[in-house]
Amino acid sequence: MLFVDGMMGVIGHNATVQWLYTLCGSLYRLVVKTALKLLLVFVEYTESNAQLLIQAIAAAEQAKGGLPWSPLVAILEPDSGSDSELQVFAMTLINKTLAALPDQDSFYDVTDCLEQQGMERIITQHMAGKGTDPGLRHQLTIYEVRPRSQFGGGLCCSFVQWATPLHLAVSPPLNNFTVIVQ
Repeated sequence: MLFVDGMMGVIGHNATVQWLYTLCGSLYRLVVKTALKLLLVFVEYTESNAQLLIQAIAAAEQAKGGLPWSPLVAILEPDSGSDSELQVFAMTLINKTLAALPDQDSFYDVTDCLEQQGMERIITQHMAGKGTDPGLRHQLTIYEVRPRSQFGGGLCCSFVQWATPLHLAVSPPLNNFTVIVQ
């Protein structure tokens, strides 16, 4: 998949992306980790792949009657027993997908679906926890504080009670920002 020909084959075969997504719900940690890493490579390869991933997720969940993104939300649950490495990969995949979406409607479709599954509660619990992995905390912060300049807006911050101070430094252009969690 890392070679151009292999990636073009994956891009042209949505069933492969669906299969990788369904592996994120596996009971085996190594399978989940590998699937998440491959999906990250897929989304990072080109921006249009984010939309292909969303289509694959919708098709996979429609086939089994589940909610889109549910395996990733399950990984992120604080009491799921998932280790922090899987949680960081899951949250990174969500953030990379959201960052690559071309339009506001797609962006809000994904975030609304995540919020319906309790994403705000999950973030609040992780941010309040003293033992939260710094990498996960960083990815959760990116999800909560995201630039909307591509959609004609400024910054959007969800109103979550942070257990630690949050400092946001924005430099022109608006899509270059730094989040510092102390």
